[in-house]
Amino acid sequence: MRIRSIETFCDQFVAFVRVTTEDGAVGWGQVSPYNADITARILHRQVAPWALGWDAFDIEGLVDRIPEKEHKFPGSYLCRATCGVETALWDWRGRREGKPVWMLLGGSPRPLPAYASSMRRDITPANEAARFAALRERHGFAAFKFRIGAEYGHDVDEWPGRTEAILPAVRRALGDDVALLVGANSAVSPSRAIEVGRRLEAHGVAHYE
Repeated sequence: MRIRSIETFCDQFVAFVRVTTEDGAVGWGQVSPYNADITARILHRQVAPWALGWDAFDIEGLVDRIPEKEHKFPGSYLCRATCGVETALWDWRGRREGKPVWMLLGGSPRPLPAYASSMRRDITPANEAARFAALRERHGFAAFKFRIGAEYGHDVDEWPGRTEAILPAVRRALGDDVALLVGANSAVSPSRAIEVGRRLEAHGVAHYE
């Protein structure tokens, strides 16, 4: 069953992908978010030419083919665009076979705990802690992730002392019965990462990214 058409529906942040095969069946997918309109252009320019006419059942083969055909353009945008077609094809196949995608992939359903996540560094430790406490009260989260350092900060914090202050502030506000996760986003060198890691360990941080 060949892929007949690939369409995208997007704004700056989100892009959905509709794949239609020669029998008129459709599957829906999504490219990676953020600058999704740019990713959609990459999809039409550098992914769709290799996908149109391809066997829709051969998802693995297509995912291998695209980076080979576009070997001079490696990088995240090609991957972000490819996943839009790939997820649409899995949806197409699931609809066709009457099975959820997890079953097609050989998985099994299980509970998956969610954590509250902060994408911000411009927030004070006290305000971040208060925001997390409100989220726990409202939604019942039992795990929380927040940012430390300055993104690609080269060992510089967002402002002096923020990393050292936010750890005890969040722990005091939430108590010892919640899991804390921390993301540094390439803020620290190996030596500084170890130093910060010791501080995180002392406050019971469960995950250090």
